[in-house]
Amino acid sequence: MTEATLQQHLEKAYALAYKAQKLIAADRAAYRIYREIKEVIESLEFYLSNNYEYDAAEVGNKLRMYEKHLKMIEEKNDDLLLRSFRQMGKHPSLPQNLDDEKFMVNWMKEHNYEFCSYSKQEALEKLDEIGAEAEVREEEDPLGINLDLWCLKVRKNE
Repeated sequence: MTEATLQQHLEKAYALAYKAQKLIAADRAAYRIYREIKEVIESLEFYLSNNYEYDAAEVGNKLRMYEKHLKMIEEKNDDLLLRSFRQMGKHPSLPQNLDDEKFMVNWMKEHNYEFCSYSKQEALEKLDEIGAEAEVREEEDPLGINLDLWCLKVRKNE
């Protein structure tokens, strides 16, 4: 295969490694994928620096498989955020419409929150469940309902 193909695979592997690294807090499987992608990157860099041939079809298949797995983890994380928001939505004063749900899920993703609740106790219980390096932060409610919002942020080990 050509050096250009090798370079494309290397760039894709770096992008997937970055994506996997971001998802590690959401799902431990992302860490395994991240380690495997790092191995692929090391091999590709070795082939590139020594002008060796490599099995481009096999590498391409591996990268597509990793991409698919990371997409599934990402979708699972989005579902968890939506469920978290719906749990918050049980508060009687919250509006129950899809636009608010989408806004809140996007807001939580944008701020890298794993969980948010209008109950500080519930957020602290979730913190205990996770058992990772995390913290509960008080936030101003982005929906403007004037309630205290408590959000869980997991600190990533980088």
